[in-house]
Amino acid sequence: MRITKKQIAVITVLNIVIAGLIAALIFWRTPRLAEGGGTTPDDDGDNGTVVTAPPHEKLRDPQKGKVKEIAFETRLMGSGDESVVFTFSAGGVTYIFGNAVVPDYDFDSSGGYMCRISSSGEILGFTYFDGKLSSAGVVEGGFCAAAVVNVGTDDEKSYLYAVGDDGTADRLSSVEGTVVDVMTVDSKKMAVIAAIGEGTLKLTEFTRAGDGWALGSSTRISNVLKLQYFDCYISRDGYVISARAFSNPRYDAIVFYTLRAGGDAVPHYYGGNDESMVRPYAVLPYDNGYIAVCDKSGEAAIVTVDYGFTSFRRDMLGFQFSGAQLLELNGKYYACFVDDNGGITYELDSLLNRKTVSAISGSRLGAVVNMDNPLFVCTTASAVTIKDGADISVSLDIKDCVINRIIKTGYKEMLIVLTAKGGGALSTPTGGADVYAVSVKV
Repeated sequence: MRITKKQIAVITVLNIVIAGLIAALIFWRTPRLAEGGGTTPDDDGDNGTVVTAPPHEKLRDPQKGKVKEIAFETRLMGSGDESVVFTFSAGGVTYIFGNAVVPDYDFDSSGGYMCRISSSGEILGFTYFDGKLSSAGVVEGGFCAAAVVNVGTDDEKSYLYAVGDDGTADRLSSVEGTVVDVMTVDSKKMAVIAAIGEGTLKLTEFTRAGDGWALGSSTRISNVLKLQYFDCYISRDGYVISARAFSNPRYDAIVFYTLRAGGDAVPHYYGGNDESMVRPYAVLPYDNGYIAVCDKSGEAAIVTVDYGFTSFRRDMLGFQFSGAQLLELNGKYYACFVDDNGGITYELDSLLNRKTVSAISGSRLGAVVNMDNPLFVCTTASAVTIKDGADISVSLDIKDCVINRIIKTGYKEMLIVLTAKGGGALSTPTGGADVYAVSVKV
């Protein structure tokens, strides 16, 4: 039988209608992904009803702590390894500056961020910076943050931002090199220190001008050696910058530069070649000068120098180590030398009389905080331990913890800002490492 064109058209339309009905039936009976990546069943237990999951809530209340020692936990989450650069607390608000690797979950972009958290742990808001945050500090009117863009390219640049305590951020200017420190000089002035390549540091002053900042004088410090910046201090005659000056494998020294912004920098070295090599790990000012924890010819040493840099003294401790840090609390100094087996910590008074802190022998000292008397916060790969004298006050199951700041918030209460990869005391991170602000009772 021959089919006419009219009959072909009718058959075609019927086929389209039938196909549409079949597709609709399949679509109706097939489970669909809700927002957030899961299927949502209906009231009958069937997966046919589509329910859209609520969006990720960034401004949220804290979680209750997973263990009794933690009152609450605020977690800044992302699928990468988030980090903290600087933390400050004022007026009941904690300001956390750091970097996110991936723009997801809490973070709208990769690179620098500032998060504001209330005293009760509520997330109040986020601020983002164009580039990777390299430094931040407190200045008149709020904060100053520095971010690097186009890292590792010929077009790498650093920018300064003036950041208000309400989270507003205004770009100030570009800066040569990578900013390693931002510091308040006085109510009208700040200093910015940048590293340019491996052997140059540059200090630049900025002066408060109305609601903004005006560029002031600067001094450039160049050395044929590599320079590892430690700190900058305000002195009666200007500034003192401490650094490590080295050229592997034959030269290592502490160097102090004295300078005024706009003038020449004068170096003061301790260390040198071969048997005179001194590798510094940290430097702090003390009542009569400066103190450093060092490696002297493979042995742990504490080195001091007067403010005039005329007399250096070293105390050899008689053992080898792999790293060191120096902390200060209430006029006492804590020199911690660590190795694969833990660490040895010495307490030094203002006259540099030294005694071993036996309560934390074998531990890596992460921080010292004043809670009526000093509390020692120690870290291992799997735990954070808070010790008071010879007693263990708190032991927390926290994995790969890096402590950025500890803030006393009340009687026997502290807020610890840290990064970690989870552990039984914390909620599971969304990526490699999340940022946590945890209120701990001791």
